[in-house]
Amino acid sequence: MDNTIIPIKPKKHDWLFWPVIKLIPENITPNHLSMLRIFLALPIILLMYLQLYKTTGAFFIFAALLDGLDGSMARIRNQETKFGAIIDPTADKFLNAMVFLGFLFYIKTNDYYGMILAIILIDLLLFGVALGKFFIKDIMPWLDQKHLLSNDMGLPEIIHEVEVSRTGANKWGKIKMVLQVIVISALLLFDPQTSIWIHGKYAFLPDKLTLLHLSFPLLIVCIILGVLSLYGHFQAIQFKKE
Repeated sequence: MDNTIIPIKPKKHDWLFWPVIKLIPENITPNHLSMLRIFLALPIILLMYLQLYKTTGAFFIFAALLDGLDGSMARIRNQETKFGAIIDPTADKFLNAMVFLGFLFYIKTNDYYGMILAIILIDLLLFGVALGKFFIKDIMPWLDQKHLLSNDMGLPEIIHEVEVSRTGANKWGKIKMVLQVIVISALLLFDPQTSIWIHGKYAFLPDKLTLLHLSFPLLIVCIILGVLSLYGHFQAIQFKKE
C-alpha cells in the first residue's frame, strides 16, 4: 500500500520549502522523513534526561520543520501515499507524547501535570480514531480487493456498516499542532520561570508574568482544539445509507 499514490495538488505554502526540497535526492521520500521524526524522539528524550533543554528545543524545532517539509514534499513531488497518510500523524503524536512525558518527569514543576496528561490522552484518542478511519477507508477495501477480507477475521459487524468520508488531519488538529510546537519550543528554549515585566502597563496581570503563566491558557486552548478535532474526525464517520 506504500506505493499507492494519492494525487493532490500542491498548496501555496508548500513552495516555501522548495529551496530545500530540490536539494533532497529523489530516492528519499516523504515517508522517510516521517520515519526520521519518530527516531528523533530517542535523542530528544535523552537530551531532556541530561537536562540539555536548549539543545532539546533545537532538535524539536528541527522535527517540527520536518513535519511541514514532508507534507509539502509529498504534494510537490506527487508522492502522497496511503501509508504516508497514517505514518505522518503517527510521527506527530509519538514525538509530542515523548516530549510531554519528558516534561512530566524531568522538568521540576507539578503545575503542568493535569493539562499535559489531558493533551496526551486526547492525542492518543486522535491517533486511535485516525487509525480506525484509515483501516475502514483504505485497508478494508484493499483486503477486499485481494480477497483477504472474510467473516473469519473476527471484525465487529458494525465496522461493515460505516463509511469514512475523509481521512487526514482537520483544521482544528493542524492549529493545535502548531500551537503545541510553539508552547513546547518556548518552554524548552527558555526557563519556564522567565519573567516578562508588563505589570506596569497591564495592572490586572501578575506583577511577575512568566512563561509558565503564559503556557497555561495556551495549553487549555490546545485541549479545546483537540476536542474540536476529535469531533471533526467523528463527523467524517457515518453509517452507510441503505
